[in-house]
Amino acid sequence: MRMKLWIIIGSLFFFTMSSMAQDCARGDERIKSINSEFENEVLKLTNIERKKRGLNPLKMNKMLSYSARYHAKDMAEENYFEHDSFDRKKNGKLVKSCGTFDRIEAFISFSYLAENISAGQHTPESVLNAWMNSPGHKKNILNKNFTEIGIAYYYSDDSEYNHYWVQNFGGDK
Repeated sequence: MRMKLWIIIGSLFFFTMSSMAQDCARGDERIKSINSEFENEVLKLTNIERKKRGLNPLKMNKMLSYSARYHAKDMAEENYFEHDSFDRKKNGKLVKSCGTFDRIEAFISFSYLAENISAGQHTPESVLNAWMNSPGHKKNILNKNFTEIGIAYYYSDDSEYNHYWVQNFGGDK
């Protein structure tokens, strides 16, 4: 009897938590790349920077890429630039829908996670240059704990920056 009661309570708790985070990624969204050449070039350039410093190359991870694409598309469509995810409500105001790591972990879990975002750069070379000239972003790119990466590029004529880039990093050690 106690086991059945626990299952019911557990299910109710899960349902309540799920309904509170309904605007956050569920982890089953499969945003297709709009420019896989750009994404692959960012991977190549990222791994060149890592190799210069004796670090192992990062491997592209499908689930981290889905997470990154979800966020790049969301930033472009909702017209914002932040690590956390937001929704633009009917009154035009941005409302936070979930945190960075909540969103990434909806897709995949790692012991180590990080994210780089950028907006406005037109090419893989310009975005990687911007990240390498930013201490925090550079630290993520060169972090030895990261072994896998997801990369996204998204473009929208209807957004402030037009070009949106995301790198999601993961690693277990």
